[in-house]
Amino acid sequence: MREKVVKEVELDNNQTLIISDASRKIADDAYLVRMNARINIPVEKNLFSGNELKELFFEDIVDKVGLVAVYEFAVERNFIMAKDKDKLFEKLEQNFFETLGKYISKPNFPKKLILKQYKDRVDNKTNKIKVV
Repeated sequence: MREKVVKEVELDNNQTLIISDASRKIADDAYLVRMNARINIPVEKNLFSGNELKELFFEDIVDKVGLVAVYEFAVERNFIMAKDKDKLFEKLEQNFFETLGKYISKPNFPKKLILKQYKDRVDNKTNKIKVV
């Protein structure tokens, strides 16, 4: 089964959270249930205040992170009976919102994610890991 977008949620920080179902059948009556959450955050100067951003630094961020920083979260459960699949997916989605919903909605979340990905790439001396 291909990944299917279940819901798009506009967060308080003007980012869009995409919830998708990537579950797949693994036996006649059993599934691997997988819920994916993704936010594609455009790397833009307006996410940073003027005093913390210099032009060269911003260009370096774009060079290392890319034009879009991606937040991804996935959770899965294996060997779920077909009759329980949809109910479990709803529970996984509910748990995600209860535990991470406020965090990913914070106004500074996009900036912090971009800076974290930048730092990780600089520390690991790698370039763009994922380009969207």
